[in-house]
Amino acid sequence: MRITLVNPPPEIAVEFWDTPKHPNLSLGYLAGFLVSEDVDCRVIDAKLERLDASEVVKRCVGEDLVGFTALTHEITYAAKIAKRIKKASPKTRIVLGGAHATALPEETLEAFPSFDYLVYGEGEHTLYELLEAIENNKSLSGIHGLVFREDEKIIINPPRVGEQELDLLPFPAWQLFPKAEEYFVMSARGCPFGCIFCMRLHGQKVRARSVENVLDELQIISDKYHGKYVYFADETFTLFKDRTIKICEGMIKRGIHKKLRWDAETRVNCVDFKVLKKMKDAGCVLVRFGIEAGNPAILRSTKKGITIPEVERAIKLAKKAGLKTQGLFILGHPNETKETMKETIDLAVRLNTSMVAFGIMTPYPGTEVYELAKKGLGGYKIISSDWKDFNKQIGNALELKNVSRKEMERLQFWGYMRFYFFNFKFGEILKNIYYNHRLAVAMLRNVFRGK
Repeated sequence: MRITLVNPPPEIAVEFWDTPKHPNLSLGYLAGFLVSEDVDCRVIDAKLERLDASEVVKRCVGEDLVGFTALTHEITYAAKIAKRIKKASPKTRIVLGGAHATALPEETLEAFPSFDYLVYGEGEHTLYELLEAIENNKSLSGIHGLVFREDEKIIINPPRVGEQELDLLPFPAWQLFPKAEEYFVMSARGCPFGCIFCMRLHGQKVRARSVENVLDELQIISDKYHGKYVYFADETFTLFKDRTIKICEGMIKRGIHKKLRWDAETRVNCVDFKVLKKMKDAGCVLVRFGIEAGNPAILRSTKKGITIPEVERAIKLAKKAGLKTQGLFILGHPNETKETMKETIDLAVRLNTSMVAFGIMTPYPGTEVYELAKKGLGGYKIISSDWKDFNKQIGNALELKNVSRKEMERLQFWGYMRFYFFNFKFGEILKNIYYNHRLAVAMLRNVFRGK
């Protein structure tokens, strides 16, 4: 029995993530596990390969099972492609996984009949057990983490506990993808914090891989796949600072730091100069900090658990260590006003990080913000039921009762302009426009369109 895993193409390529230089991490892990179990598996990373929907359909015809991954804003288009596959290849069955499927399993299977099955949570074991059950005509009832249809009813099996010993999972099967220079590495799964805008797809219990296991993967990416750049996908890379230092020391000892440049995301209250300097010595070139807001009361309301002084200290230490920095901010927290959003922009300008990102709050399913918005709490008003509008840079899902969507988009644009021009980053803004010109055009169109 053969399976093809699909990272679907964007309906319209706008953002960096629509045309990435790196293969899809979740499909890499799924494929790695299936290959280790001798499953005949193929991968179509349509974003990396720059394929359109017709090419994806053509390559899926005749497959026994096709597995899709999709984020919330991609789900509708992924379902359309799945429908085309089933029309061209009626015997092919299709399974969906990913963040949206995990957050809304029953609603998703009900809304999109082109998907036959749905995997929620971490999918390595669930997908393999589904393949075995289909091939051997066994009952699906015992497969944890699976949702399926039976006698026109949607059956949701109990959730699956994610793999606790991550070293037991095979490395991503990058050999099934086109060659790339950039790769994602996840050294730990889970996030112990409680930010209300985050889903925590891997749960709140943090499961960390061993240092040697992480180093072995980095060595393979460098030596076997000739990768040049790595993005650490950990939600908080420096959560365990001693472990981070050991990873960095291992990179230096093995000479990996001479071959790979890398970056990571973390929290401002999880760093000190020692760990930041060690990251720099090990080849790190950029640290991304989730700062989110510039108003202390708003920060508290989001359950972020950080303070403005901690933000200022972390950025100062990262700069001292010789690292580039990026501040990640959100406009539109619960009960925000134009004044508090301007405080966020002011903080971003004052911090003068190397890069900045201003997203507009998106009520992603599975988050507290989603539940607030559904109930009209937090000053929120959902203005679109189309999942493709659930995008924090150029979406149109949410506004505040006292701050319209148009006003938030203008503040977002103003934030970027103030940050780059006030800090005399003229070269950086030209470079960003060059590399993200489609996104820049889309944002300008939003800002200058009529009310």
